[in-house]
Amino acid sequence: MEPINKTGNVCKDCLVKSSSVYNLNDEEMEVLCSNSIEIHFQKGEKIIKEGAFAQNIVFIKSGIFKIHQVGPVQRDEILKIDKGPVFAGVSDVFANKIHTYSITALDNTSVCFINYSGYKHLIENNGRFALEVMRILSSDIVDHYNFFVNKIQKQLNAKLADALLYFAEYIYGEDIINIPLTRSELGEFIGTSRESVSKIIHDFTKDKLIEVEGKRIRLLNKDLLRKISQAG
Repeated sequence: MEPINKTGNVCKDCLVKSSSVYNLNDEEMEVLCSNSIEIHFQKGEKIIKEGAFAQNIVFIKSGIFKIHQVGPVQRDEILKIDKGPVFAGVSDVFANKIHTYSITALDNTSVCFINYSGYKHLIENNGRFALEVMRILSSDIVDHYNFFVNKIQKQLNAKLADALLYFAEYIYGEDIINIPLTRSELGEFIGTSRESVSKIIHDFTKDKLIEVEGKRIRLLNKDLLRKISQAG
């Protein structure tokens, strides 16, 4: 974990911004910048810890991360895997004051922590900024609902096909992917066991849908993977 020292209105000149920030004037940008700090996290470091006091808005500028929560049987469950730039953990700041889940970096990740009071001031005094924040968070919630319906209702091979396409097309943007998860974690992500994941990966490899070398997976037949996903 490495903090980045800022001088001047660095937020205004930053190349990675949330769309909501473009609704701020220079004075408001200064408020945002004076209330924020950028920190770099390495793979495996916790960005947010479940149960900790929620006092900052978290904007993940770059890097891949997982959102995970400990359930009633004390087993960790992966709720989401995403990449920056995106907000994370915002709902806890406004609703609970305690983080109800953890966020862990899956590779080197840059994060801006924005003080709640400064962010609240911008929302209260700039309607366009507040509206764009609501739009972003609402879109994220809708996507999350769709993910969990698919996770509950689809067959295991369809869920793994979904996961592989998600990593290839959204997370990495290429057909060769290095899954940043163990087989057990991949099982948590799609709602099954490590053994089931290994079996489906073996079947996909045998059917020449994918090629596997350690954690490196090449998607050989995305069209068929998509048909498996859509079949449910």
